[in-house]
Amino acid sequence: NASREAYRPVAQEGSMLFFIIIELCLIEHMYQYSLDAFVSFLLKAVNRTHATVDDVEQRAWQLVEAIRLTVYQWVTRGLFERHK
Repeated sequence: NASREAYRPVAQEGSMLFFIIIELCLIEHMYQYSLDAFVSFLLKAVNRTHATVDDVEQRAWQLVEAIRLTVYQWVTRGLFERHK
């Protein structure tokens, strides 16, 4: 249970980011993101982080940072110039 709880911030970050990006369609109807696309980018972020860290909490924060960066890059790539 302790290991599972250590990864809770990662789940919260992923959930928060997904619900934020799906709200982008209120700005422009073309900004529509699917859950499948989000999960694929989430998995890319997980695969980019190295699992060599022995400390679970440190690993969790590395995952949070990788997820933020990956989703940020994905979303900003698709924004119209006037919304950047």
